[in-house]
Formats: sequence, C-alpha cells, structure tokens
Amino acid sequence: MNARVLPPRIAGLFALTLWLGACGGGSNPPPSSGSAGAGSAGAGSAGENGSAGAGTAGTGTAGAGTAGAGTAGAGGAAGAGTAGAGTAGAGTAGSGTAGAGTAGVMGTAGAGTAGTTAMSEPSAGCNVAPASSDSSTSWVKHDVDVTGVDPAFISAHPVNAGGTYTWTHRNYFIRLPTSYDITKPYPVAIGGSGCGGSDIVGQEGGYSVLGLTAGETQGIQVAMSYVPSAAVNSCPGFADDFTNSPEPPYIHAVIADLEAKYCVDKSKIFLSGYSSGAWQATLSGCTNSDELRGYGVQIGGGLRLHRPACKPNPIAAIYVVGLQDTSNPIGPLTTPNDDSLGSAPSRDDILMRNGCTDKTTAPWDAAYPACLKYTSCPAKYPVVWCPIMSGHNPDPNDATVNMYRYDAIWKFYSTLP
Repeated sequence: MNARVLPPRIAGLFALTLWLGACGGGSNPPPSSGSAGAGSAGAGSAGENGSAGAGTAGTGTAGAGTAGAGTAGAGGAAGAGTAGAGTAGAGTAGSGTAGAGTAGVMGTAGAGTAGTTAMSEPSAGCNVAPASSDSSTSWVKHDVDVTGVDPAFISAHPVNAGGTYTWTHRNYFIRLPTSYDITKPYPVAIGGSGCGGSDIVGQEGGYSVLGLTAGETQGIQVAMSYVPSAAVNSCPGFADDFTNSPEPPYIHAVIADLEAKYCVDKSKIFLSGYSSGAWQATLSGCTNSDELRGYGVQIGGGLRLHRPACKPNPIAAIYVVGLQDTSNPIGPLTTPNDDSLGSAPSRDDILMRNGCTDKTTAPWDAAYPACLKYTSCPAKYPVVWCPIMSGHNPDPNDATVNMYRYDAIWKFYSTLP
C-alpha cells in the first residue's frame, strides 16, 4: 500500500457482461300400426369449460310416442333432455328426462419454479433526471457532506495544507452508462485507486471494473477520492487504519447520494480497488456490508488488525492477488505489515463471517483458470480466490493480469444469484 503509484490508464477494457357440444338428435323409427315412435334423448357433450351438454329431444312420429330417455352428458354439468314431441296419431308427447351428467375433470394448476435471477431494488433516484453536467464519456465530480465522523479523529489528523476537502466534506466522481435510462435500475461499480494523488484522485477513474474507457451500457461507474493527511500514515490515502475510521461514513454518504440522484439497483452495489483502494474494499466488506452486495480486490489490500467493528451481514467477495506482491503480500504473515497479516487472512475472515464451513475449493470459471471458489459458502455469498503471477505494480499492458483485475471481477459481480 505504501508505494506511491499513479493508477494506469487502460483503454478499451472489456465491457462486461447480465443477465419466459355437439348434440346427437333422437332417432325416429318408421311409422307402424299401433306402435309408438320412440324418441331417444340427445347425448349432450360437455363443453370445454365444463358447461352442461344439451340433450335434444327425439321426435316421435306416428303412434304412441313413449318418453325419450335423455342420457347423461359426457362431461360437465347434467345434460338436459327436452321432451320428445309426438306428431301424428294418438301418440302422446314423449317426456325427456334429464340425463345425469358426470362432472368434468378440472386440471390442477401447474407450479412454476422460481427463477434464479434476483429482482432489482430501485432507488429513490429512479425517474430523476441527472445533472446536466453528468456524462457517459468523462468523469464528473460530485461533492458530498459526510456525517458521523468522530470529532476526535478530525482533531488528531488534520488535512494537508492546500487541499479543498476535509474529513466531512468530500467528493466522488461518476460516469454514467451510455444511453442512461432514468427508469432502469443500474448496478453500481465503485472503485478506489492507489496512493499518490490529490484530494480529487477520483478523476482518474478509480480502477472501475466496468472498464477504463467510456461507452459501456451495463452500470454506473463511481470513483472514490481520499483525504491526504500526513498524520494518517506515510501514504496519504484511505484512512482505514483506525477503530474510529472516517471511511465507513464516507462510503455510506457516497452510496446515499447515488441512490437519491440516480436510478440505482440497491441490491447490486459493489466496491473494488487497487492497493490503497483494495484496503478500502476489504474494509467496506466489514463495515458497510449492509449496503454492498460484494467487494473485490484488484491486487493489494488486506484487512487491518485495528479497524471498526464489522457488521453481521454476509457479503460476496473476490480476491485477485499477486503472488509476487511484496508491498501487500498474500501471507499469512507472522509480523504485521501495514497493520495486516496479509490478504489471505482477510479472505479467511470473510469465509468465517459468511458462514463457510471449510476451505474446500473447486475451479470457479474456465475462462479464469487461476480462480478458485470455496464450495462450502452460501450460494448467495460466494468467495472466490484468484492468485496470479503479478507484483504489486502490474504492467498496465499485461492483458492476462488485466483480464483478472477487471473482467473476472465484473463477471463475478454480474453473475451473483
């Protein structure tokens, strides 16, 4: 974390990837002397909806017509036999009796199985027009006031001279997706950069996992800025090394501002980062797990031994860590480095808090063979571990490293159940 590194600009990164009665007439026998015409009942067939089949009366001709016997309709309610009408001679009208129709069979409703895609949770900012200055091609700064910062922290850690921002008045940068739709709840990818910038370092883009170039349509990109203070540590950055850290209130303020001004899917807010930003990501998974769906490490980071208390909420997590990273080593370390025992103990902490029962792993995704998924974790809160051949300052043109640091993390986010 202590290396002063300006984040690389990586053009053309991969915009990821998200993501249904017939009735029978009575028979008429030929006339004969003194014999009745026998009118038989019409056989009413059941209608499609189980309505009564209508039996039509048989027509008696000459002689004494006897009653037509209405037979049962084949389905639905009773078939109604009408009287047989005697015509010639002394035959009396045959009286058709009602056929006893058997009830039609009602089909049982089919039980639809629930889909696996989680429903979106729209924020209050849906249907609110964004600021006229907001853009899908450049990063635009927004100021935010932060409440809940410990006054004792503010007094003990003055901001470096020459800056505009303080622990309670900060900023973040945003880039909207192309063709931003105010009625569509979007995922949010928040990113944090490494050390070595000013109090508007978010203008660099915060290592967004949605790509460092404009043009994507999948989500809202946000970049955090930090408050430089020489009293915090040797690398002015995210002040996460304190039990009364000002960073959890800052993260909360950014999320609240986003939800009020933009159409955000509150169930899909993620935070990632490189180096100092990775420390911020692991901290957020501890202190802001009630607001975030998942977090990601893009080389670097760890979880401080001295930090605010973790919330009890489980959270999805993916770690892309460098096997050759000596600044923020994987560990576990016997001696703390930057108040941490390494990124592996940070991973073990989230395994425990998510309720994973052991450390059994299996390949996560064939496209990312270095990544392993812990199989005993709850399906909704997976933990994925991706150790790759990289140092702390990866080559910005290394396509393989970038594939893991950006594409793999966004795929993890976008495929969560």
